[in-house]
Amino acid sequence: MRISNAINLLASLLPSLLVVESQAAEFQSHQSIREAVRAHVVSRHTTDGRTTVHVSGLDRRLRLKKCKAPLETFSPPGSSKRARSTVGVRCRAGQNWSIYVPVTIEITKPILIANRQLPRDTIIGSGDFRVEEHPVSQLHRGYLQDPHRVIGKILNRDIREGDVLTPGWLEAATTVKKGSMVTILARTGTVQVRMEGTALADGATGEKIKVQNSSSNRQLEATVTSSGTVEVNL
Repeated sequence: MRISNAINLLASLLPSLLVVESQAAEFQSHQSIREAVRAHVVSRHTTDGRTTVHVSGLDRRLRLKKCKAPLETFSPPGSSKRARSTVGVRCRAGQNWSIYVPVTIEITKPILIANRQLPRDTIIGSGDFRVEEHPVSQLHRGYLQDPHRVIGKILNRDIREGDVLTPGWLEAATTVKKGSMVTILARTGTVQVRMEGTALADGATGEKIKVQNSSSNRQLEATVTSSGTVEVNL
């Protein structure tokens, strides 16, 4: 008797289940919309890091007619590649509709992190930092990846262990002091001439400063090449 009742109940519910399934097939699945959004974001964020996209869930009550063509995605006016953004999704086949879906974008890259607490005026060496995978989307002060851009630079502030090294915290160490004697290397073609001179400004390696030739008192613009040495092209 119980089996018979169960069969009768299932038979009575079957039409309703078929109607629900039929209605669901007429609507665009939320999963397909979210996948389209994720693919759009990834395609716009070509990077040397790892991109993770968090797509906001859609309201369960949202019912959009199933698109008869592949979904179109677009970046609304004023949108950017910031950590929080919005992606538009639309259908232009059959039932036209469009929605905007919030996304959170997290990009992780290998960047330079302070190995220990470092006081201001420290000249950075290879043991003062490490390379570590770190989210960079919200590092508004910037970050550094190339150790060669850090080694030999001088800190302009105190930093703590674990701090992200940023370009604004580093300055080129002075290799030539204003008023110091320097060797001026003058090149013209394959000929090189050495002269003595005086630095008229502080300078770091690679920077251009004014120097004065001790023999002629002529002022020249020279590039600092190392401690106590500058070079001019004649």
